Amino acid sequence: MKERKKPKYDMEPRYVLLIMTMICIFLIFFSYKFSTLFGNIRTSLNSMIIPMQKGITTIGMSINNTIDRFEEADKLQDEIAALKAENERITREKERMEQSLYELERYKQLFALSDNYKTYPTVGANIIAKDTSGYYARFTLDKGYKDGIAVDMNVLADSGLVGIITEVGPHYSVVRSIIDDNNYVSAIVTKTEDNCIVCGNLELLSIGYIEIRDLSLNTEARNNYKVYTSPLSDKYLPDILIGYISNIQNENDGLTKTGYLTPVVDFEHLTTVLIVTQLKEDMREAE
Repeated sequence: MKERKKPKYDMEPRYVLLIMTMICIFLIFFSYKFSTLFGNIRTSLNSMIIPMQKGITTIGMSINNTIDRFEEADKLQDEIAALKAENERITREKERMEQSLYELERYKQLFALSDNYKTYPTVGANIIAKDTSGYYARFTLDKGYKDGIAVDMNVLADSGLVGIITEVGPHYSVVRSIIDDNNYVSAIVTKTEDNCIVCGNLELLSIGYIEIRDLSLNTEARNNYKVYTSPLSDKYLPDILIGYISNIQNENDGLTKTGYLTPVVDFEHLTTVLIVTQLKEDMREAE
């Protein structure tokens, strides 16, 4: 059987050229004829699309700026937090240094006080508790009998007498100060050598005084004369400054005089004290 031959559709080149020429002429004519219509459509589309593009661009820039501001705000927050932490550290360090300087100043004062009474052996102690009177009428120290502390030892601060130890535990001791209502100290006035009794009085202390009793009717003691512990005392060591005389007057019995005394110790602001580790009893035995 013979194979059937496929028909050929070859076109001559001149016909192809003719057809392409006609298409080009048609497109030129069409473009010229309808140019106004296409221009209007293009203009309308541009009038809608361009503002939308501008709006989208503006929104995008605004979003980017907002993101940048948030990033800057986060950085600022981190910097502020770091500055706050540094400020707190510096504040704590400053407070620690101020406390150290205060303690150093207190110890310098105690050292000077110890030097004033260098004939007596002393040891420093910190106050760890006090009564509720508002003053240091009775308070607790951080040293006890395991530190060599004993009942009736004298306690000093601010260049003078604070009080006496009345109770001792292993690592603590209790002090009754000279301002306590139940405290009495045998004392002597300098210059006149008059004997007297210094009596605690918390009510009077609110105006800065405690009492002096049993001054001689013929005493020549005057305001601002110093009053010291007397050698006659059975518990207080001699020659320890107590305070200064103020406002002497006759007693009601007409036999003695009384007055006020300004303590040399500030009984509102005690923090550290000196304990004299020598007892009056030991001193008498040594004599």
